Amino acid sequence: MLKTSIYLDEKRKADLEKVGALTGRSQADLIREGIDQVIHDHLRTRPKMKGRLRQHGLTRRVDELMDGFGE
Repeated sequence: MLKTSIYLDEKRKADLEKVGALTGRSQADLIREGIDQVIHDHLRTRPKMKGRLRQHGLTRRVDELMDGFGE
């Protein structure tokens, strides 16, 4: 394991200490769990589609059909 340092504002530090006391886990362990969650959220692979779109005309016209959407 490699050592790194982070800066926390007072509220985050206090909240992290509370969670550590409630769970019996170290602050370092909680921080690692948070980092793992961020990595998972941003690097997860999306499942492959199992079905096929049968209405090919719609896929070719997506720009036309979506024109003005959300305005």
